[in-house]
Amino acid sequence: MIKYNAYYAKIKTHKNNLVEVESKWSFMTELYEKRNFVKKLKTMKEELMQDLQNPGGNRITQVQEDITKLKDKIITVKESIIVKTCFLEEEKKTHEKLRKEIEVQHKRYDAILKRLHCQVNKLQSNRRQWQWNIQRLEKTAAELRKCIGTQEQHCHSAVWNTDDDNKNYGTEH
Repeated sequence: MIKYNAYYAKIKTHKNNLVEVESKWSFMTELYEKRNFVKKLKTMKEELMQDLQNPGGNRITQVQEDITKLKDKIITVKESIIVKTCFLEEEKKTHEKLRKEIEVQHKRYDAILKRLHCQVNKLQSNRRQWQWNIQRLEKTAAELRKCIGTQEQHCHSAVWNTDDDNKNYGTEH
């Protein structure tokens, strides 16, 4: 037994020395870190499993609170969408109404413009007619003056001739 104990102690020291040397190697430190991480994950898994099996567990309560918050956010967003949709519909109606009013005003102004063009054309036609009438009247007046001028010459010469004749008549008798 003593030999066995000595051998056991010798193996144990050798094993400890080997562990010390191995612990200095980078891949071994990485292995230890990963083992610790796996242990942590296993304990978390166990806690979560216990939490999920317990209806009043912390994790279930937290998830339910998160779900409630998300539902509230969804309701708020939907309400906002409804309000904005209503506003957009009102804006579309207002836009359509304004477009129709503008179209009516364009037609009205086109009709006014057409009527004004007709009035201008009529006034220009009347002006041409008046100018033509004035020219014709001036021509007629000139002809009448000419006629009056020639008749006056005939009348004056006839009156002079008559006066001369009267003088002659008076002396002859």
